[in-house]
Amino acid sequence: METPLVSVILPFLNPGPAFTAALRSIERQTYTNWELLLCDDGSTDGSLELARSIDDPRLVVWSDGKTKGLAGRLNECIGRARGTLIARMDADDISYPDRLRLQVEYLRSHSAVDVVGCGMLICEEDGSPIGKRLAPPEHAGVVANPALGFGLAHPTWMARAEWYRQHLYDPTALRFEDIELLYRAYERSQFANLPGVLYGYREMRGGFSKRLKTRLGRIRYLRARHQELGTGLFLRAATAEGFKTVMDAGLVTISARYQWLRIREEQLTTVEAEEWQSLVAVLA
Repeated sequence: METPLVSVILPFLNPGPAFTAALRSIERQTYTNWELLLCDDGSTDGSLELARSIDDPRLVVWSDGKTKGLAGRLNECIGRARGTLIARMDADDISYPDRLRLQVEYLRSHSAVDVVGCGMLICEEDGSPIGKRLAPPEHAGVVANPALGFGLAHPTWMARAEWYRQHLYDPTALRFEDIELLYRAYERSQFANLPGVLYGYREMRGGFSKRLKTRLGRIRYLRARHQELGTGLFLRAATAEGFKTVMDAGLVTISARYQWLRIREEQLTTVEAEEWQSLVAVLA
């Protein structure tokens, strides 16, 4: 079998009905020299059986029946990856058909860039479009304000395999493994984003407890490293995360999270909305 250029790494834990569309979105990529590494993290919803039922030699599925967390499973996938490029993918999201092709072309023509992301269409749990979230095209914009995070959406990453193996995830960074990795790596790396929307990201209606854990974990991490990273960065980040937590709690309480996202995210064009609806219909 041909050695793949791209390894798509996709750990999963009870992803639900959206898993089928996520897998089909990779199978339907216009770029075909890939492998899809499907690492089960202890699913009980039938998703492991679904993954194993797909007759495609490019899919590699394994499970040890345990739940170890996303960071550890991502490292496991990175260790097994055969490609010289490694792409992230979440189990309930959708990659647009040209995503892998365009990211491969970008990294081939920009040898100094370690990781390239892309813009995302934000949708509700049922796939209804909300808006789009674009990202800075060049490194300076991506890392312009580390206290508030980085303009590089985790599930959209395509990175060089050697970069990933030099910057593995910290399994103790629960719910903020990507941010922790970027804090360690950004001063010695080069990041970029493609300008268009190439990824569909599913925002859950609830999920407040998970977002709270992410924010508290990030604050604890910055506090532990405040002397290295700077007290100013810690204070700005802690203030921002505190404000987000209070606001998020209020939105969840009044069931207005989706309404707020429709205000916050950039509006889709008619063409973008129609393209998304067509893609969802094809993958259903």
